[in-house]
Amino acid sequence: MKRSRIIAVGVFAAAALPAVVLPLAGQASPGRAVQASGTPVNVRVEGIASTLLAETRVSAKATSIDPDGKPADTCEGDTAAVALQDATHGRWTAGSYSSGLGYPVIGIRGESYPFTSAYYWSLWIDGKPATTGICGATLHSGERILFFPQCSQESASSCPQGMFNPAVLALTGPASARVGKAITLKVSSLANLTGKASPGTGVKLSAAGHKVTTGASGKAKLTFAKAGRYRIVATAADSIRDELTVRVSR
Repeated sequence: MKRSRIIAVGVFAAAALPAVVLPLAGQASPGRAVQASGTPVNVRVEGIASTLLAETRVSAKATSIDPDGKPADTCEGDTAAVALQDATHGRWTAGSYSSGLGYPVIGIRGESYPFTSAYYWSLWIDGKPATTGICGATLHSGERILFFPQCSQESASSCPQGMFNPAVLALTGPASARVGKAITLKVSSLANLTGKASPGTGVKLSAAGHKVTTGASGKAKLTFAKAGRYRIVATAADSIRDELTVRVSR
């Protein structure tokens, strides 16, 4: 993703604003009623060195987000901004508002990339780069929202290896398993600019001491010796991590 593209969330911020403040519980956005149950989506945030927010289910309700306190700069509706606010409990900061992009993301859970940084926050929705900023990304039920930092095109020459246009891993597999019975896991590697999938070859899968590496097809088998809830993490060089939770029973 190029720094000049609108999908580059957080690109044009000149300065970070105070933490986002939502309306009080039950308060509707001007001219729009709050949804009774909200839009269920999953939010995950990957940092440079670790996962900042494991995949978290939220039910985002249409509301207003106004970091700079100016009514004309308000994010309206059930957007990715609301999902980020709910999933992180407000632990994110916004940059200066701009028409078209809205509020860019500067920091999430203590990991910040201001305008002067080589990095910016990218936004993906359902395995593809978003085509708008967090204020313009209207939510749909069941969507998976991902934030991760990457290097801007202008800083590509000084970027750490793998942080300029990194691939995004997509791990799939069963939600449940039996002790001693192998499950098949599949990893796809999604191209940074398009989301086009190819087999995730050589991806390392780990879960509570269990480790395996995918083959040429992007698949691998994993067997659990004990019952429990396991978080399987997929990692590879020059790629953004993914995760999957499996409940293992006897």
